[in-house]
Amino acid sequence: MKAVLTFLRSRRYLAVIGFSLLQGCSLQQHQLNDLAQTLDNGNASQVLTEVAQREFPERDLAQYKLTLGLLRAVNGDFAGGINELQAAKTEINQLQALSISENIGAVTVNETLRSYTSTASERMLLQQLLILSYLMEDELDGARVEVLQMQELAKSLPDSGLSGLVSSSYYLGGLVYELGDETDNAMISYRQAYQVMQTSKMSIPRVLQDSLLLASQQLGLRSEHDKYVQEFGHDVKALASNKSQLVLVYWGGVVSAKQQRYLSVYEPSLGYNISLALPYYAKDYVKPTPWHFTVLGKTAETEIFDDVNLLARADLDAESAAIYAAALARVIIKQTALHEVQKKDEDGLATLLMNITTMISEMADVRSWNMLPASIQVQRITLDAGTYYLQQPSLTQGLSVTDIAPVIPVLAASALVDPTLVNATASISDEVAESATESDNAFSLPQSNSELADASLADEQLAGDDNSDTAEASINTDTIGSGTTSSETFNSEIVAMTNITDIPVVSAKPLLLKPGKTVLLFYSSAAKKAYYTLSP
Repeated sequence: MKAVLTFLRSRRYLAVIGFSLLQGCSLQQHQLNDLAQTLDNGNASQVLTEVAQREFPERDLAQYKLTLGLLRAVNGDFAGGINELQAAKTEINQLQALSISENIGAVTVNETLRSYTSTASERMLLQQLLILSYLMEDELDGARVEVLQMQELAKSLPDSGLSGLVSSSYYLGGLVYELGDETDNAMISYRQAYQVMQTSKMSIPRVLQDSLLLASQQLGLRSEHDKYVQEFGHDVKALASNKSQLVLVYWGGVVSAKQQRYLSVYEPSLGYNISLALPYYAKDYVKPTPWHFTVLGKTAETEIFDDVNLLARADLDAESAAIYAAALARVIIKQTALHEVQKKDEDGLATLLMNITTMISEMADVRSWNMLPASIQVQRITLDAGTYYLQQPSLTQGLSVTDIAPVIPVLAASALVDPTLVNATASISDEVAESATESDNAFSLPQSNSELADASLADEQLAGDDNSDTAEASINTDTIGSGTTSSETFNSEIVAMTNITDIPVVSAKPLLLKPGKTVLLFYSSAAKKAYYTLSP
């Protein structure tokens, strides 16, 4: 205590206060929260640009890397996302042992001076996003390593409560093992997902039911299989040799942001009430609902595995006792130091300054990985092996998987453009774009890592066009609307279209489903885009 009081009386204390205020910790986090909430409009590319240009204090490096990694991944840059997420993981692991000076700053000033290390659920979701990113890059071995690390991480989760219980991460772990023909390990992961959902008191999705039934059947676990048949009320058959499967992983919405509130409590050692700054989540939030899409003319919907808002609140609940104790200790230390200053302050100036710094510096730590989805959902569809097409949604229909290649009328110099580039991007007005992003069914379906190849091909064929304008390189139909006619100019990265009222737009390449194989689709409403692996 003597060392802390000495620190509070020193000029270094005032320097720390000034530094924290100049950094604008709270303001910066609120700005980041505002950016995160705009992801509901599907503008992840713009948010990525803005976040990448911002400067962050070193103590927020892990949060910054988590944010960049997520934004790069949902924008289709899975390799770049992996680099950022691995850097975040390294930073988080290194921060397990905090420096003495950092601890003193957090205890005596506010919690935002402590390095951001993430919550239990955020660390599990970090592993999930790495698993997804490696799978989209067709790196099964890399995904398997992340599954193993996730299982090790799970051993450090809180013994009680829902903090860190992310069922979709376990399910994806099972999928990775399944893709590698490790049915025994897949069964373990599916069991873990099942146990997590039972603990969370969530209904077991049919997707998980079928995975448990099939894996237990293949492994000859008759008693366990019979138990599942009785519980779920149905059985499954092994995938026929001429069948394939699509697994759609859906990240929908944006998780709630932490907020700050003040709690007045009576402190006996001081003899009066003190005010504590504490983080909290709003009690009410929008509950997740299934996401609808169409397969061969029939409506399908995803199944909810995780309510991330619920997980975020469980994380805060698990940390609340420690947060309260730290805030109480911090205010007591500040008030004790204030009394010491008053004893020697003849003109009252020092006391006034101390009071001001005490009030201004008391802030709750509202940092979080605030660009995570609000829910994680999955669906698994069995189809005949063959060639399919992913129709881009219009304002009146969502994602559609069809076995018929639609004929798309293109009225702007289509003869000069390679067929694979036709309808790659529709250019329309901002007004229509805003209305299109109101629906979560408006998104595009480029293949991961295909943008550079497509742009290169287009450059070769359109090299002579010197008057072209710059536009988005990725396939993007978020902005498709009715009654809009685009310009007839085009370049290597944009193809103009006219009369696009409710016309479904097909992805640049068909989706090939090979017999007995599984293809993963990853869709995020933050970017209104879905991606699939290059080598199914």
